[in-house]
Amino acid sequence: MGKIEKNLRDVLFPELMMRNTHLIALIAILSAVSNAIMFLSFPVTLLGITSKIHFIQIPILTAAFGIGPLAGLMVGMIGAISMVFSVIPPNPFIVLYNGLLGFFAGIIYLILRRMRIHKLLAQISAVSGAFLIQIPFIWTLNTLVIGIPSAVVQVILIKLLFEDLVSTLINHPILYRINLVNAGRKKRLIKSK
Repeated sequence: MGKIEKNLRDVLFPELMMRNTHLIALIAILSAVSNAIMFLSFPVTLLGITSKIHFIQIPILTAAFGIGPLAGLMVGMIGAISMVFSVIPPNPFIVLYNGLLGFFAGIIYLILRRMRIHKLLAQISAVSGAFLIQIPFIWTLNTLVIGIPSAVVQVILIKLLFEDLVSTLINHPILYRINLVNAGRKKRLIKSK
């Protein structure tokens, strides 16, 4: 692998510099927490449609911002499995939506952090960007494939934006009070020298 590809890989996918066991353990723990948080949801009525508010995005964003986009993708996909069966009819695309959230939030966050933007502003911007990337997938797959009425999908999108932004605000102090990632990276860097 050339030097340019290696540098690009290290910049865009920092989780690849971690020890494999540390990375797998973090992904497994965050995925389990995400699935467990799903059961702590509460109902809310918006525009006459009752839906559940949940915050499974907190561990997904923790992985995306704290570890990297590939970890965000994995936690997003594995951590949303319980949600697939919590809706009627079951919607297998929820795994894809949350995987997209984790991956693109992680990529956008890394780009913004390299531009030296404040961490919280970078996180909110990354989640907003990832949400915008999710919209066509959510709209198309929910309306055309699953057959959910467009009014319901609009409520889902409003609710999802709210959940994403609140999860980011909750995630920020968690991420910077607990040093999940640097311990694994430092050990790997020391080993490789």
